[in-house]
Amino acid sequence: MMKQKLISLTMLCLLISCVPAWAQQKKPIKVEIEKINAGYTIKRGGKPYFIKGAGGTSYIDRLARKGGNSIRTWSTDGAKQILDQAQQLGLTVTMGIRMGVERHGFDYNNPIAVQEQLARVRKEIMQFKDHPALLAWGIGNELNLHYSNPKVWDAVNEVAQMIHDVDPNHLVTTMLAGINQKEIDLIKEKCPALDLLSVQVYGGLAAVPAQIKAVGWEKPYMVTEWGPTGHWEGLQTPWKASIEESSSEKAEVYQSRYEASIAKDRQCVGSYVFLWGQKQERTPIWYGVFTEAGEENEVVDVMEYLWTGKYPKNKAPHIQALTLDRRQAKDMIYLTPNKTYPLHAVVNDPDNDKLTTRWELLPESTDLKEGGDREARPKTIDGLVKQRDVDKATLTAPEKEGAYRIFVYITDGKNKVATANIPFYVGEPAQHGQAEPGAIHSLYTFSSIASWADEFDQNGMPDTSKWSYDVGSPYNGWGNNELQYYTEANNENVQVSNGVLKITAQKSTSLDMPYTSTRLLSKGKGDFLYGRFETRAKVPHGRGTWPAVWMLPSEWKYGGWPNSGEIDILEHVGYDQDVVHISTHSKAYHHSINTQKTAKTKLSATVDDFHLYRIDWTPDYIKGFVDDVEIFHFANEKTGFEAWPFDQKFHWLINLAIGGNWGGAEGIDETIFPAVFEVDYVRVYPLLDQ
Repeated sequence: MMKQKLISLTMLCLLISCVPAWAQQKKPIKVEIEKINAGYTIKRGGKPYFIKGAGGTSYIDRLARKGGNSIRTWSTDGAKQILDQAQQLGLTVTMGIRMGVERHGFDYNNPIAVQEQLARVRKEIMQFKDHPALLAWGIGNELNLHYSNPKVWDAVNEVAQMIHDVDPNHLVTTMLAGINQKEIDLIKEKCPALDLLSVQVYGGLAAVPAQIKAVGWEKPYMVTEWGPTGHWEGLQTPWKASIEESSSEKAEVYQSRYEASIAKDRQCVGSYVFLWGQKQERTPIWYGVFTEAGEENEVVDVMEYLWTGKYPKNKAPHIQALTLDRRQAKDMIYLTPNKTYPLHAVVNDPDNDKLTTRWELLPESTDLKEGGDREARPKTIDGLVKQRDVDKATLTAPEKEGAYRIFVYITDGKNKVATANIPFYVGEPAQHGQAEPGAIHSLYTFSSIASWADEFDQNGMPDTSKWSYDVGSPYNGWGNNELQYYTEANNENVQVSNGVLKITAQKSTSLDMPYTSTRLLSKGKGDFLYGRFETRAKVPHGRGTWPAVWMLPSEWKYGGWPNSGEIDILEHVGYDQDVVHISTHSKAYHHSINTQKTAKTKLSATVDDFHLYRIDWTPDYIKGFVDDVEIFHFANEKTGFEAWPFDQKFHWLINLAIGGNWGGAEGIDETIFPAVFEVDYVRVYPLLDQ
């Protein structure tokens, strides 16, 4: 019996000796930031600590095994269990603090609500501040998303100062959606108690070091969310379904973006990859690096390499392509109800493991939220996919018209998986302005040299050799019930300075409309048929504004609007601040009958940063891009001018409207004036002969 007790005691000692020293710690570990040469480092217990973390609390034992050292939460829900488990595994925690957000109805003008929130947060801090696994506190999540009240930053600083008063051992930060000058300036002014900044970006991760420097942030920062190309950033189908990268494409961009930014910027103290787990957000596989069954995709292998310098012995299958009816997702696939089509996945396994495949058909998700809010998963449609081989199957298109998505999961039998999906539409292509299924457009190229441009590099009034003015407010506010009077060459409404065209909307007391502004046009001075049309612009802030860079026909070949067409390269309305639009209008497809061809995308910092907008106009299609990401595609149906009047010369228009049917749909904020629309340049690159 004594011998057995000695053996048990020996085993217990061995187990304890295998646990990291900080996992045995019973008191808080001091965390601070130290400036080193041209950058910063976190010191934890006096030792350098670079965050190799992930967002989420699922599978954190695997995180530890793969070289990660920290997790991030969004609230203190279940905090004790999370902190205890992290400590057992030798991990740290950046603990989220839930804060009220405007989009959910919280009012930062209500001092009672703000103080009640502060009191609630203080209780949470006092409960967990001495836990040895705690690394930092994260105040709120993306409080700058769709907000208007800068008092939120006063509340953030009040919380940060309170934390420092009661918890001197841990760092305090707040998490921003994107990087823009407005929020950085406000945080520098209003939030001196923050130790560091946290930013959350996806497709733009590689540009973060340059952006941080450009906005003048000199303290350290970390990236608390990053991952695949966001659903708002990539290509969309004509029926507004976002096209998702495969797991292998995601793995490639995770690695390249991390190595270009987090890994080499000495101002960055680490990051939390998103999402170490699984969630429904647009699709069940878009952001999570695990499936619902806990299978690991190729991104997990890449993260192990980025954290340790080594890949795992067993790697996930690699998917090169997925096709439906021999077409890929970017081909904008339309199917006929009840007709059967081939599915094909091109896949290989680095370890030559035997692969198995499962397919899933879902209706396109309609429970679409923002800011990571919870979404409901669509229900699986059974019985329409027939497996033929590990890489082949057939799909019978659903009988009901509408938007769907086909998913493939290819596993190696060792808990590794490759995933991909294709959105498709069951029904007639004409409903979305798309060419017939299988139509192949010519490949077009454009000159790399602009044939016509205005760089706005001469101070004063716009160049009269390129621009004229629309003047007045005819047709009941230009036909859209707008409330501005367009003036001619009035320096209160338009001027060029420091390489930028600035159109300014002002309140008016002397004219028949309550506001003045400017509308420039290039008609007779810049008229074009086909080409690449590009502008770099920054939209104004404020409810009631309606800026646009667009094109109208110069000769109205098919009659008045909408018969002869319209091309909108950039449209924006102030009440929907983060969203920009690209559209076309014609007799068959225009906004008056709600059939216009249009696409939109979300951007951060639309009012603080310039963004690049362009359309590629050819005889077969018009494509629209924002920051070089395609969001719009309208094909020539070859059915006549009613759908495609875009075979005649068009000219530029640049204007800032106020109010109107769209711009004023939610009223006008009278405190925003003067409102300024800025354009860095406009350029035309001609279509090359084929």
